[in-house]
Amino acid sequence: MSSHQWLAEHYNDPDLVILDSRGNVPYSYAHIPNSQPLGIEKVVQTNQYGANIVIENDQAATLFGSLGIDESKTVIIYGDYLDPSAARIAWTFLYFGHEKTKILDIGMTTWQKKGLPITRDIPKPTGATFIPKINSLIRIEAEELYKKLDTVITIDTRSLQEFMAGRIPYSILFPFTDGVGDDGSLFKDKDELLRIFNEQQIPKDKELVCYCALGHRAANVFTQLRLAGYENVKLYDGSFADWVGRRLTLG
Repeated sequence: MSSHQWLAEHYNDPDLVILDSRGNVPYSYAHIPNSQPLGIEKVVQTNQYGANIVIENDQAATLFGSLGIDESKTVIIYGDYLDPSAARIAWTFLYFGHEKTKILDIGMTTWQKKGLPITRDIPKPTGATFIPKINSLIRIEAEELYKKLDTVITIDTRSLQEFMAGRIPYSILFPFTDGVGDDGSLFKDKDELLRIFNEQQIPKDKELVCYCALGHRAANVFTQLRLAGYENVKLYDGSFADWVGRRLTLG
């Protein structure tokens, strides 16, 4: 995580790349100085089942390089309250091996309410060479998950209504909103997240798999778990759309 107080003083740092996940239209009205737009549609591709899965290596290399990102840069991604886009984009950077990736602790609406700097100026990044280094430990696909259903903890991050309508077998429900902060923060603090996960009896010694409808809310809970100190966490990025499209067993 990156604190808004720190970013408000360092947005001009040359080693930072700041990304706005809200989309081009909100970005055009106002954004954090020196930030560039990167909508979630840029980091996903649609598979044959209509699911949003991660882009290919060469696509990531071209896209991230065009934003001026190489291994020396720290990436800070911001979005808005209750929008999981920033988390999905951050997960994508982690998947491609860019560990210097952070999410801003508050959304843009809260940033503006605090009177922090905004602009409509659009920066012109200098191209860089981004070399993907796949981190397979944070992603799981349908075939592997199907084989592991009785050994992993599968966390459904959708709403109760979606959960009751159909789910991956043995899933437990944890709506992503349960880990969102109450004061405009994108996440609750570490201690509160850990307390909530302990109440839900989510163990640290098991492999955890997060999913939702399209993988965005699940990426938010992936981030919540990591913030709380859980290490063995994976995102099923294809999520329920992929599972249903493959006509796999439902719970």
